[in-house]
Amino acid sequence: MITFKNLPIKKKLRYAMLITAYSVLLVTLSVQTVSEYMHSRSLLVSKLETLVEVIGANAQAALMFEDTVAAEQLLNGFSSTNEIEAAYLLNPEGERVADYHREKKQPWAFTLQELNQPVTLFSKAKLHLYRPINLDGQFIGAIYIQSNLSELYLHLTHILFLVMIAALISIVLAAMLSARLQKLLARPITELADTISEITEYQQYDRQVQKYDNDEIGQLYDCFNNMLMQIKERDDRLQQHRENLEATVTSRTNELKMANRGLKENLKELNEAKEAALDAVKAKSSFLANMSHEIRTPMNGVLGMLDLMKDTPLTKTQNDFLNTAYSSADSLLSIINDILDFSKIEAGKMTIEEVDISVRDVVEDVCTLLAGTAREKGLELSCYTDVDLPATLKGDSVRLRQVLTNLIGNAVKFTIKGEVSVKVNLIKRSQTSAQIEFSVEDTGIGIAEHILPTLFNEFTQADGSTTRKFGGTGLGLTISRQLVELMGGNIRVISAEGLGSTFTFTLEMAISQNQCRQKSQVLHALDGIRALVVDDNHTNREILRHYLTAWGLDHNEASTVKDALQILRKAYNNNQPYELVFLDMNMPDMDGLELSKVIEDDPDLQSIRRIMLSSTGFITQEQQQAAGLSACLSKPFRQSRLLDTTMQVMHYHHASQQPDGLTDQHEPETAVFPEGIQILLVEDNMVNQKVATSMLKKIGLSHIHLAEDGREALDMSRHQTYDLVLMDCQMPEMSGYEATGLIRQREREQQLPRIPIIAMTANAMAEDREKCLAAGMDDYLSKPVKIDHLRERLAHWLIHDTPPQTATPEAAETTRAIASKPDQSKQHPLIDQSVFNALQELMEEEFPVLINSYLEDAPKLMADIRFSSKDADREVLVRAAHTLKSSSNNLGATQLAMIAADIEKEGKANQLAEASALIASLESTLDETLKALIIKTKNNQKID
Repeated sequence: MITFKNLPIKKKLRYAMLITAYSVLLVTLSVQTVSEYMHSRSLLVSKLETLVEVIGANAQAALMFEDTVAAEQLLNGFSSTNEIEAAYLLNPEGERVADYHREKKQPWAFTLQELNQPVTLFSKAKLHLYRPINLDGQFIGAIYIQSNLSELYLHLTHILFLVMIAALISIVLAAMLSARLQKLLARPITELADTISEITEYQQYDRQVQKYDNDEIGQLYDCFNNMLMQIKERDDRLQQHRENLEATVTSRTNELKMANRGLKENLKELNEAKEAALDAVKAKSSFLANMSHEIRTPMNGVLGMLDLMKDTPLTKTQNDFLNTAYSSADSLLSIINDILDFSKIEAGKMTIEEVDISVRDVVEDVCTLLAGTAREKGLELSCYTDVDLPATLKGDSVRLRQVLTNLIGNAVKFTIKGEVSVKVNLIKRSQTSAQIEFSVEDTGIGIAEHILPTLFNEFTQADGSTTRKFGGTGLGLTISRQLVELMGGNIRVISAEGLGSTFTFTLEMAISQNQCRQKSQVLHALDGIRALVVDDNHTNREILRHYLTAWGLDHNEASTVKDALQILRKAYNNNQPYELVFLDMNMPDMDGLELSKVIEDDPDLQSIRRIMLSSTGFITQEQQQAAGLSACLSKPFRQSRLLDTTMQVMHYHHASQQPDGLTDQHEPETAVFPEGIQILLVEDNMVNQKVATSMLKKIGLSHIHLAEDGREALDMSRHQTYDLVLMDCQMPEMSGYEATGLIRQREREQQLPRIPIIAMTANAMAEDREKCLAAGMDDYLSKPVKIDHLRERLAHWLIHDTPPQTATPEAAETTRAIASKPDQSKQHPLIDQSVFNALQELMEEEFPVLINSYLEDAPKLMADIRFSSKDADREVLVRAAHTLKSSSNNLGATQLAMIAADIEKEGKANQLAEASALIASLESTLDETLKALIIKTKNNQKID
């Protein structure tokens, strides 16, 4: 195939010259032709304007006196001009006074909005000219002329003819010149090409070529001659190297032997370094396991005691303090878990499960868990799950929940006002898998552009200064990214400082073979129902729009109360009333309760059923009845719960779920254990012994036997039969692993029935669970142990007709996420007797030890506060005051705790003078408190 690239250089040069010349010529002639055309049009308009001015001046009298005959005579003067086909004289109202037509009559050409404005218009083959006629500045009429363009086209044809002749002559001239010029340019190049072919064929590298000129082609000749000279020199050197090749090979061989010897030495060193690294990894893993045990063991005591204390009689202030302490301990446990998770991922020991899960339930559970925190901050937390999402997918619910909790928790944490929107969309679906996109969008503080590239790196925070407003370890997003990648997805973020953030990750999840197809009969019951959504928040309206469309409801939307009432009344007047209204509680002009009352008070709209969707918390039954509400749901609502409520309100029943009122809470069934069950508790830590014993008694197990190490447990199990063993793993003398292995060995040798053994350890890694099961244990409880989780696992092993349940520790925290503000009353007792008695009842014989510890520690803290005030050491002052406040609160020393809290507050605000002013009061109150505690302790001892 012949292309421009394959043409000889002669033709390339000729074609280049011709194309250039023709292009320039075409542009020049085109510009000239267009210019001539525009100039001819202007001349034609000018000519007609002159004629119109003359006729208009002569027609002033005829227009003033409406002399039709004179006007007709004036217009007949156009008969001498062949171009003018029609003319009109008009009065000020636009009515025709006289007209002229060259041939037959024609209708009016166009209409005008303003009669006193001139108009010039070219249309098809005619020119329309309209000019107003003024007399002494007063509009008295107008003249309109319609002219053909024959003269213009004739002139233009003449011009085009001349242009074509000029173009033809230019083309011929350009072809002749290019034919001669290309020879001058192409000759040196073709000769050089022929010379190169000869040199290549005969390898005559000592030959030189003669140049013609000193232009660029002459330089090319010089470069070619220089290249031939260098090739000749290289050939000479190559010949010399060939002669010395044998000596060079021998030398290189010796060097290679030396390099191999060095490489072997390096490999030996690397192997030694590898062994050292493996030893370090083992030491690190051992340290991590020990650290996990050592940290989580005291946490078990803290959370366990706090959990047990919740079941004791407490005042409101005590309950507030208890919730705050529990929340702080749980937050500390979350930080510990983050560090351990990061270590597991770094060590490559994190595994992802593939079990049947409900993605919708996981997302809605996390949103429900964090709804309280969002509600406290006045944020709108919305949750949308795609209605086409498969009910059951294969995945790891624990890790997915962990990622979502981190992302949504961060969104709530870093958003001061506005909303947090959680969306789960089905991107695409096949027969076996579904691609799911999770997004968390907020209107928070946003992330600076320079932070985004390193945001997912470990220990990275958007604000890493010591004065940052929001704390954290900097591991949450790192762990989330790594978990998403382990699940086969990727996470990304879009953010701008001050404009909020959107975190998105996509997962490819297999569809479970146990997938249940949703029955469409239930949804058909809602087909055709007319519903109205009233919400000022666009995101909430969008979520409801998707849900209601999928359920077959004919719905409309309103963003204001005024629009909603107009829509409802208009629909009623058109005999198409709405049957159901979804109301938002918080709206700018009128809240949802007030709007519902307006609807309730209107006889025409009273029959409409109303569902309140509130993000501000609980609405009392009295308020609902007074406003005429049919139901009330808290945001973020579950998709299934909204469907059930809608069905219930519209007098239908969901086949898959029974209505349970207006809340999503279900009371768990409490397991009742048979009398006489024998439990062996193997635990070396005294605090954990107390916690576990108290928990077991709380759930109804009273026959508890205690062993302080594995050897003692082995002996006790040899002489008595137990129904279940709770086994700690790390103990002196003999570990729980070793004791379990010996118990299982004895059972096999003596053919004894198998005793259920549940590991109860602070080691929280997946490999620790596997290690427990491999040692012969039947189940696993991670410290700190929650009493509900303990009850559920014991019920599984001791009550054989109770099916095992999936542990979801996060759900237990849902109702504990919100802590009330402390009591602000001015009068506080020196010792709160109810707190004192409850703690004494819980601690029992350990209570005197606790009092003695307080009597010893409180004066030391007082001394720290006093000396730090004198030295202006704010950090020591705040820390000591905080410790004294916390310990006093736990003991019921309310007055002392309040003064210590004030000192802590002033110290944090860097108001050292104000804090120092409170020290005298703190000292006197401490003396009174210590005296009161000593008296109470002595009285208790006398009673005992």
